[in-house]
Amino acid sequence: MKKALSLLAAAVLVLGWSAPSYAGNPYASGNIGIVWFDNLNAIESDYDSRDSSLDVSLDSGVSLTGAVGCDMGDTRVEAEMGYQTNDAVSAEIVRDYKTSKEKDDDSWEWGGDVSLTTFMFNGYYDIPLMESGLELFLTAGVGGAFYSFNDVGDVNDDSYRGTTSGSTWAYQLGAGLALPVSDNLVVDARYRYFNTAEFTTEDDFDAFDDDSMILDISSHSALVGLRYNF
Repeated sequence: MKKALSLLAAAVLVLGWSAPSYAGNPYASGNIGIVWFDNLNAIESDYDSRDSSLDVSLDSGVSLTGAVGCDMGDTRVEAEMGYQTNDAVSAEIVRDYKTSKEKDDDSWEWGGDVSLTTFMFNGYYDIPLMESGLELFLTAGVGGAFYSFNDVGDVNDDSYRGTTSGSTWAYQLGAGLALPVSDNLVVDARYRYFNTAEFTTEDDFDAFDDDSMILDISSHSALVGLRYNF
């Protein structure tokens, strides 16, 4: 499934960059909204020790993006910087994660926050819907993400709480509606799915009991924003 989504993202980007060579109109945009991280499922990087995984639940948080791009009619391309963060809520061990997904009865209250700073290259395809200028748009992007686990872990035991960071590749897919409100200003609302490639944490991260763990971070965002056409 992830491979198919990655190919779709690449296809939309190719469509954007293969647009006619005439000059487009530059624009700047910004979005703000709510983001929900999927549960983090972390498994030990040591294959011989993979008899369980750690399932971490997170609360909803805030997502922000800013971008500059070029509008070429039906297609757009842009460079985007984003930030999204969620608070860690709880964690529990999943026994025999490859088969039964059976979980322990006990879970631990967790604290701290998990955040992503992202740098993405996005392509858009705009579809006119009404004479008023209302458009449906489809978007996909690829780029990089810098992740940060800040003071994450068991709130009742500081020896299982820590901070770590790193970077990985990422992609995103989305769709939304855009409506012009003046000659230069457009309001839009969108849904976005975001996913990083798998990465391995350092083996000195206290929240994972000093074990290196393999995981990825995925999220769902509901955003509203403004786009200014120069």
